[in-house]
Amino acid sequence: MSTVQRELSVTSGLRTVAPAQHYSKVVKFTSEVANEAANHAPTSVEIFSDSGHWYCRVRRGDEKTRPMGPYTKQQAERIQEARRLLIAKRGTARIIFE
Repeated sequence: MSTVQRELSVTSGLRTVAPAQHYSKVVKFTSEVANEAANHAPTSVEIFSDSGHWYCRVRRGDEKTRPMGPYTKQQAERIQEARRLLIAKRGTARIIFE
């Protein structure tokens, strides 16, 4: 028997493993709790200047995102308004805080 035939006979006896579950109930529950908690915390979108450059960031309680920028003041104000609208529409569950 050649090496290839031996390998085929060995591997033909193996069963395939079932595909992994997409989400367990615990993960779904944790995700739902996180979404609810994120949407109830007070959130603000702020712009600030550092050495003449303008930045925008989201603050939720004591948490805050990394500053986005640098922008001009007008660009930062537009981004601030856009972020406010998105947060009002979707909440803060998808925002990554530091």
